[in-house]
Amino acid sequence: MPLFSSTFVAVFTLVLSFIFGTVLASFITCTAGRLLAGMDWINEHSHCDTCGHQLGALDLFPIFSYVLLGGKCRYCGAKVPIRCLISEVLLGFVFVGVVLCHGNIDVVMARNLLLAMLMMGISFCEIDGKVIHSGFITAMLVFWIGALPFVPDLKYYIADGVIACFIYGGAMLLVSYMRTQKKKEAIKPELIKLVTVYLLYMGLIKGTVALVVTFLITKIFKTENIVPVMSICTIICLCAGELVLGANSTSYINTLIESIRVF
Repeated sequence: MPLFSSTFVAVFTLVLSFIFGTVLASFITCTAGRLLAGMDWINEHSHCDTCGHQLGALDLFPIFSYVLLGGKCRYCGAKVPIRCLISEVLLGFVFVGVVLCHGNIDVVMARNLLLAMLMMGISFCEIDGKVIHSGFITAMLVFWIGALPFVPDLKYYIADGVIACFIYGGAMLLVSYMRTQKKKEAIKPELIKLVTVYLLYMGLIKGTVALVVTFLITKIFKTENIVPVMSICTIICLCAGELVLGANSTSYINTLIESIRVF
């Protein structure tokens, strides 16, 4: 369904996107913290990290609860990290930007939003725990597979992602092997898994741009936190890719197929 089929539909969808973004940001940051702490991320009740008091409904409204409570716990007065507020606002605007640039209310839009959310969760795990949690990678793969029956141009969608996986996954495995032969530290297996699954979503062209920009930024600023940089590049490429490339992002696959037929 086209986003701008009517003013009401556009406004309603964008407002709803922002709200969902804030809610999911709250959920994903909480999930990341629980996974790092080895806690049950499904059944465990939300609680204050300082006093342990279980949080009520009024404490869990994204943005509003933080502002109304002055960024403090209602029960013990402990300060709540400002990044909780920042992550909620940020993912809210990211959702709005992705929806605006995509321009259609469909499964591809939902898939892009889920990718943005999961990349935020993986980023927090790397920032706080220096790990790339496999649980988020598994979730990314499950969502990608679940979206397949509803994706238009399915064969091109799958081919694009699989081609990108083979190229970059193979290259990373080769580089990792060569590094071990030279007695250097190999590329982390979790990073190889993440990039491989990530490219199923992004495809070859947008994935290449995102990875190249990520590599350049991490080298220029000499940061070890690769995933947060990768997350930022993902959002830029998702939005810019829709606006600049649009439906032509998989045109190279048509060329490849035609070349194979010729030979």
